[in-house]
Amino acid sequence: MKKLNKLIAMLFVTAFSIVSAYALEAKVVSVTGKVEVQTNGSSWKTVKAGDRLTKGAVISTGFKSSAKISIDNTTVDLGPLTRITVEKLASNDVKDETNLYLDTGKVKAEVKKNSAKKVDFKVSSPVATASVRGTIIECTAGGRIKTEEGLGARGPGKDHAEIDTTDQPSGFVPAGGTSTATTPTKDINGKREIAIFEGQMSNTDPLTGLGTNPQSEKYDDSRIVIINVGNLLDRETGMTNKPEIDILGLTVPDRKGGIMIIPALLGN
Repeated sequence: MKKLNKLIAMLFVTAFSIVSAYALEAKVVSVTGKVEVQTNGSSWKTVKAGDRLTKGAVISTGFKSSAKISIDNTTVDLGPLTRITVEKLASNDVKDETNLYLDTGKVKAEVKKNSAKKVDFKVSSPVATASVRGTIIECTAGGRIKTEEGLGARGPGKDHAEIDTTDQPSGFVPAGGTSTATTPTKDINGKREIAIFEGQMSNTDPLTGLGTNPQSEKYDDSRIVIINVGNLLDRETGMTNKPEIDILGLTVPDRKGGIMIIPALLGN
C-alpha cells in the first residue's frame, strides 16, 4: 500500500511539473553587421533587434559581425563568424535550463542567478561542453573555455546539435549558493568533470583532443626558472652572435654573476 501511495505521489508531481513547464524566451537584443537565422530548415533570414528565437533556430554571424541574445536573465554575445543552434529553452517552477550548440566561432555568456529557481546553462561544441551556474564564461568551438567569474565545468563535446522538443527541464537541479574554488562541479552539472575556476582557462590538447588542466593555462608564480646570468651572458649564439639572454627577451643590467629568478609562463 505504501509503495502504491508513493507511486501515485510521484505521478502527481510529474504531471504537475509537466503542466507547469514552459519555454524560456530568447530574444535578439542587438546586431552588428550581417547576422542571419534559419529555423526548422527554412531559408536564411536577416536577424534584427527584437526578433524572437525558438528551439532549433540556427544563428550565424558574418565577418566583422556580432549579435547579443537575451535568454531570460542571461545574455549571450556571439562573435564574428560564429554559428550556434538553440537546443533547449526549458523552464518549470524550480529550474531554468538552456542548451546551446556552438558549431563555429566564439560566444561569451553572462549567466545570472534567479532568486526564485535554479539556473542550468550549457554550451556544447564538437570538442567540449561547458556547464555554468551564475557565471561569466567564454567558449570557442575549438574547445577553449575561460571562466571570468564564478565556476565552470568542462565535459566531453558532441558531434552535432540535439534539439529537445519538450519544454521540460532535465531532472538534475544545480545547487544554490555562490560558486567558489571549493564548489565541486557535481553541483553545477551533476557530474565530476574538469573544474574551471574564476580567472582560469582550459584549452584542448591538439594531440590528444582532451581538455588541458586549467591550472596549467594561467600564470603560475609558484613555478620559477633559475638562470645563472653570468654564465648565460658569456655564451654566444652562432647565428646572431647575440647573448641567449636577448633571445629570451630578458633585460639584464650587466654581465655580473648571480641568478635571475623568472616566473614560468605555462600554457597560453
